[in-house]
Amino acid sequence: MKFQQLNAFKAVYELGSVTAAGERLHLTQPAVSKLITALERRVDFKLFERIKGRLVPTDQGKAFYLEVVKAFTAMDSLAESARDIRTHHWGSLHVDTFPLLAHNYLPRLLGKFLKQAPELNGTLKAYRSEEVLRRTEIQSCDVGFAAVDNPNCPGVHSTEVRCSCVAILPSGSPLAEKAVLTPEDFVSQPFIRSEMDVTQRRVNQVFSDARVVRRDVLEVSFASSTSALVAEGIGAAIVDPFTAHHAKETNPDIMIKSFVPNIPFHFHILFPALRPVPPSVEHFVESFFAMAREGGISLQRLES
Repeated sequence: MKFQQLNAFKAVYELGSVTAAGERLHLTQPAVSKLITALERRVDFKLFERIKGRLVPTDQGKAFYLEVVKAFTAMDSLAESARDIRTHHWGSLHVDTFPLLAHNYLPRLLGKFLKQAPELNGTLKAYRSEEVLRRTEIQSCDVGFAAVDNPNCPGVHSTEVRCSCVAILPSGSPLAEKAVLTPEDFVSQPFIRSEMDVTQRRVNQVFSDARVVRRDVLEVSFASSTSALVAEGIGAAIVDPFTAHHAKETNPDIMIKSFVPNIPFHFHILFPALRPVPPSVEHFVESFFAMAREGGISLQRLES
C-alpha cells in the first residue's frame, strides 16, 4: 500500500468528507476517492460506508485507522527528533481544553510552566469537550482537558478529576456569616444560574430534592460572566471551584462558601494512547494539581 493512499484515508477519517480531505491534501475530490478505492482493494475490506450522505468508518476502518495513526506518529516522531537535533529544541506541550479552564487557570499554569522551561514549544487551544476528546483520539495534542462522562476510546488514556461545587456571594450578602450553605438559604436570595449544562442540571436537582424554589434573576453562558455579576452584587451563584477562586482573585470582596449537599464537578485529563507520555507532559499535569492545592482547590485524582 502506498503512503498517498494512507494519507488520503487518514484525512477522510479525521475530517469526515472527501471534499475536506481533498482541500487538506491539495487534491481533487475524484483523486481522493480513487486513492480510497485503491486502498480498499489492497486491504480487501470496506473502510467507509455512506450513511445519509455522510462517510462513516466501518468497524474494520476504525481498527485500521488506529494502526495507520501509529505509523504516522512514528514518522512524526522521527521528524521531530531530527528537528530537535538540528535546533537543540527539547520537546513540545500542545494543550487542548474545554473553555472553562482556558479562560484563566490553564493560561496561568502554562505561563508559569514555560518560564521554567523556555525551550518548550507550547500551544493552548480551546474547544468543546467532545472536540478535545476527538483531537486527543487522533493524537493531535499532547494533553487534553475535557468535561466528558465517558472518554474511553482506543486512542485515549485518561485520568478523572473530581471536585465539588461551591457558592460564591457578593460583598454584603446576608449569608456572609454562614460557613456552610444549603438550598434553604437561597429561598429569598437573588441567584445567577448557568445555561443548562451537566453542572446546572445537578444544581437544579439538588434544589428540587429540597423542594426549594430559587429566585433566579439571570441566566448566563460563561463562568466569567457569572463571576462579574456576583462581583457587581447582582446575586449569588453555585459554580465549580476554578471559577470561584478566579472570581475571588479578581474581586477579593467575593466570598466563597461550602455548599451541601455535595454537587460534584468532574472532568478528565486525556492523553494520546498511541505514544508514550513525554516527561514535559507528566510534569505539566503534576503542576496542574500542585497549583490547585496552592490555590485551595481540593481535587481528587482517579487513574483509569
